[in-house]
Amino acid sequence: MNGQYAALLIAVPLISAFFVPLLKGAGKNAIKYFLIAVTALQTGIAALVFQQVYTTGQPIIVMAGGWKPPVGINLYFGHFAALFVLIVAVVSFLMAIFSLESIKVEPIDKYAMLFLLLMLGATGMIATGDIFNLFVFMEITAISAYALTAYNKTGEAAEASMKYIVLGGIGSSFFLIGVALIYGSLGTLNMAQIAQLAATMNPTVAQVGLALIIFGLAVEAEIFPLNAWAPDAYQAAPHPITAMFSAFVVKAGLYAMARIIYLMQDVGSWGSVLKLLVVLATLTVIVAELAALRQRDVKRMIAYSSIAQIGLIALAFALGTQSGVDAGVFHMVNHAIVKAMLFLAVGYVAMTLGGAEIENFKGLGRRMPLMAFAISVGAIATVGIPLFNIFWSKVRIILATLQVGYTWAAVLVLAASVVEAVYYFRLLHVIWFEGDGEKINENLAIGLMVLFLAALVVVIGIYPDYVWSLAQKAGNDIFNVASYIKNVPLMGVGA
Repeated sequence: MNGQYAALLIAVPLISAFFVPLLKGAGKNAIKYFLIAVTALQTGIAALVFQQVYTTGQPIIVMAGGWKPPVGINLYFGHFAALFVLIVAVVSFLMAIFSLESIKVEPIDKYAMLFLLLMLGATGMIATGDIFNLFVFMEITAISAYALTAYNKTGEAAEASMKYIVLGGIGSSFFLIGVALIYGSLGTLNMAQIAQLAATMNPTVAQVGLALIIFGLAVEAEIFPLNAWAPDAYQAAPHPITAMFSAFVVKAGLYAMARIIYLMQDVGSWGSVLKLLVVLATLTVIVAELAALRQRDVKRMIAYSSIAQIGLIALAFALGTQSGVDAGVFHMVNHAIVKAMLFLAVGYVAMTLGGAEIENFKGLGRRMPLMAFAISVGAIATVGIPLFNIFWSKVRIILATLQVGYTWAAVLVLAASVVEAVYYFRLLHVIWFEGDGEKINENLAIGLMVLFLAALVVVIGIYPDYVWSLAQKAGNDIFNVASYIKNVPLMGVGA
């Protein structure tokens, strides 16, 4: 099958975003149903891409205008992109359905446009084969995220958005300077050709360029110390958008970081850049878990928990081993499922009961049993209890960390997991053993969505092998740079 239809994953959300204003006169519900239809179409195309890549074992490469790279821009749908573009589409579809109930603030048309652009930006970051277009898609993602953070038009939302804009601007500047250093040294922006020529780079220039790119992507990837925007943005953003931030926006930033780091593995100063990332990732886990322990707002608490899990994934990617990368990708998949479910359930509870303060969760097991069940499954999974999906990926990350001799990092991460257990079990105690109240009728569609996600958490926890095999193929796509270079049809021009 010709894979050029994969370009629709970029074209569909972009064109659909421009069509949204034409539906304004048909009413806000028409716009919301249009959003559901577009995300459903995106999910169908992503499923076809996933099926083709994982069946044939070959990547889909889309060349703009038929021009071969590095002259032309290309999209690269390997095992990683095929898997995560599907996750982006599925989560977007679920959150479009959730938006039917949760989004009341006008203008709905602006919300729908930004929603589609956020999905487009994350998809483009994952699929692009060009480092400058990675920057372009990163900016589309970031600008959409800034606006969506402020969408609820409260003082807190405006403040959160401003923090995000300031830190995002700093991150973008770092990233662009890093790209400029690499381009100035190698004369190319194509990722495959950068990998091909990386060994010829001056080690100092490469080290500075990589460090700048890591700090630049640290904003989107929520890595300490450039993640101060995240808890405020997660708390202030509309509930569906918070789930999208955690499930795939941050994953796109992490992937971009991992892809560029491993493309440059032949440069002389590569090891020192990895050590820097190990330290930053470990600090991210510790600081976020300690901050989560103090929170009384459940949505904010889960935001800090999400940041800690992202730190764990960054640690796995920073180990420089195949086992580390595979474990990191596995954790990305598990985390996307769990946090989409948690933010969906907590957002629905906050919307129904008037806020996400922990007092509102007293007696939730009696009042909203479906949401209480989903939150409980998510909490137990995140802590790393056996027979739930995150247990397997956490164990693999710890083992991969010990294999390369970072015992101190493994010990600190395990200690942080104890802190995580404290605040999640405190929440479960509030939900099931405190308070009382009358049962509330829960929305059927939202109930079915959280039950579907909860089922995935448990099924992967009991039968992890299939998803682990997907993660290994996706991890190899990042780690095996020689195969990446071989798959991209370069013209052989450049530096």
